[in-house]
Amino acid sequence: MNTLELNSPAGDIESLKAAVYNGADSVYLGTKFFNARRLAGNFSAAELTDAVMFAHLHGVQVYLTLNTLVRDEEVSFWFTQLEEAYLAGIDGVIIQELFFAPFIKKFFPGLRIHASTQASLMNFHGISQFPEIDQVVLARELTKDEIKTIRSHTKKRLEMFVHGHLCISYSGQCLISSLIGKRSGNRGICASSCRKSYNDDGYLISAKDLMLANNINDILDAGIDVIKIEGRMKTPAYVGTTTRFYRQQIDSIGKKLSPEETTLLASQFNRDFTTGFFMGNESIVGKEMPMNRGLFLGTVRDKKLVLQHDLHLGDGVGFWNAQKGKLEGFVLRNLSQKSEQVQEGKRGESVFIPSKHFKDGARVFLTSKKEKQDPQRKDVGFPLSIIGLLGKELVFEGDGKKVSSSVALQESKTQPLTKDIIEAELMKSEEWGIRWDIHIFMLDPDLFLPISGLRKLRKELERVVLEKGTPKRTSHREEIRIQPSSLQKTMPKLIVKVYTLDQVREANSMGVHAIYYDVFDRNVAEAKKLCTHSKLFLDTPVVITDTDIERIEDIIKKVKPHGIVIGNWGLLGIPFSGEKHGKFSLNIFNDVSLIALRKKGIIPTVSVELNAKQAVNLQQKDFIYYAHGHIPVMHFKGEFRERSLTDEVGYTFPLRVVNGNTEMLYSRPIALYENILELVDHGVHYFLLDLNKDVSTIIQAYQNILAHKKQDITMLKKGTTIGNFVKGVA
Repeated sequence: MNTLELNSPAGDIESLKAAVYNGADSVYLGTKFFNARRLAGNFSAAELTDAVMFAHLHGVQVYLTLNTLVRDEEVSFWFTQLEEAYLAGIDGVIIQELFFAPFIKKFFPGLRIHASTQASLMNFHGISQFPEIDQVVLARELTKDEIKTIRSHTKKRLEMFVHGHLCISYSGQCLISSLIGKRSGNRGICASSCRKSYNDDGYLISAKDLMLANNINDILDAGIDVIKIEGRMKTPAYVGTTTRFYRQQIDSIGKKLSPEETTLLASQFNRDFTTGFFMGNESIVGKEMPMNRGLFLGTVRDKKLVLQHDLHLGDGVGFWNAQKGKLEGFVLRNLSQKSEQVQEGKRGESVFIPSKHFKDGARVFLTSKKEKQDPQRKDVGFPLSIIGLLGKELVFEGDGKKVSSSVALQESKTQPLTKDIIEAELMKSEEWGIRWDIHIFMLDPDLFLPISGLRKLRKELERVVLEKGTPKRTSHREEIRIQPSSLQKTMPKLIVKVYTLDQVREANSMGVHAIYYDVFDRNVAEAKKLCTHSKLFLDTPVVITDTDIERIEDIIKKVKPHGIVIGNWGLLGIPFSGEKHGKFSLNIFNDVSLIALRKKGIIPTVSVELNAKQAVNLQQKDFIYYAHGHIPVMHFKGEFRERSLTDEVGYTFPLRVVNGNTEMLYSRPIALYENILELVDHGVHYFLLDLNKDVSTIIQAYQNILAHKKQDITMLKKGTTIGNFVKGVA
């Protein structure tokens, strides 16, 4: 029996109804806070309660997205939001802050915990480190075979995206938006820098849209339990159409979408479709256009457009302007064939659109349809008896429940209560998808009840039915109390990441505390020998597979380093008795996560999205601060042929290959220099310098700063930035 769950997006109440009525098994939605789509409509507390009751009435589960990073001062409020949603009856919560999971299990019994794709779980080794997680939304870069490997090693429910927007960077591992303008993808307000033009060569890192409607068999074969449609910022029509088609595909496995069905699916939103990395594509980039292109109608030739799809007056049309990088369009008001005005043009026919954009060579797109897709309805019927007697309350009774009017029925002098009036009022329950099947109707003639009383009675009856599906719960929430660590009078320590053996020699000669060196570099054993004054740490990639983890374990045994740097959750449990550091990619944003890693023997690097004030306000000070370097701001699957990307305003972002994947570095190196003294004064004593040149010079500059020696570093600062040290992210 096929039990594949269909999880649909709900950015607002209308999208929720579209998902429910078109066959979703579950929906995911967010409130105004802590969700990765903060710019969607989202739900207030009251709306969330209604949404849960509506979904449960129709047998649909509700998952709340609280899947952003949470600052220390926000932790209590985050749990308040979850508590309110828990009492409202949500079925699960989707989180990025994985170390919140033990507290969620303790405080909110019975609530399922889902790891967001923002959590960057991409291997079974990582998944196994979080026993409290019930369901994992896998990284979208995983292939079918990689998912099968994960499936064979875990019993947790596995979820994957099958349709909609794709991030070019691994989710949770994109910093470019926050460093450019304080808008963090990890905080739900990404500025979509990936949709810009680069190198004057198109949209080189703009991903196509995912579409796996024809691959349900492959998804089942991989062992997936839940498929997920992206789209909390899309229209109800998009949600309804995509949900309906994926419901159809689940229920009729093996069937392929017809050309007409594919066209309808594409008409709702697409940046061109791809089956993604799941089906083995080496690239998901659509460099021609970065936005919704609807349907391609054709190219203007000889002042005519031969239509590839039907076109009607009232449809939206767009003309691609390559110079401006956008579609320029309008609602179609005039259309002609052979100099005659027409209402529509059929596929294959030649038409003329009066517009300044209608020039030979112009590419024309159908961006919207006049006809709206009405959501299908799926009403739930309830038996109802109605008894109204003079001098008695009006009684509605159904499904074992009874509600009565607050006043007795009186004799009517003008407008008597009738069956038509009562039925008209009850029909308003269709807003909830409720149908009242009246099987007993007894009403004395010439009775009166105010319409307000009838409305109140109907709402009470609805509430009785709706609340049946809401579990009665008791919260066991407590405040999480963090004890501040005592300030240790420890000399600040410099940790240096380098890339060549000569740089290892330089850093070692400067007597730094530790040197990070690529675990997969062929000279790593030689690097260990060169570290006579400093500790050698094997630096591991952010993106690794389960096979990579096995390779790393073998290298550790051979090289016997002083320490390892953990860049991926899959290495949390790696057998190693030496010192362990955590990379900035672990996104440590608060004391809860910091303490959890310290208990595992790991000294983490705090997120570079925290400003200095937020970092020093952490109760625990035993962490590493990224002080200098070209920080990776995106992580791409596979190798890009470009060695750098230059945006439209002239900023150049270097690219480098790490373990077969590509890292995009920030356009300017972060360089805190004397600003680290502010951190030192507050008890921070580990500082990471990521250096690919001028190793001795830069180390010496920081050593002088820590020793309070005067020096001129004006030239060293040229072309650098202090990153988020002051501004942080919203």
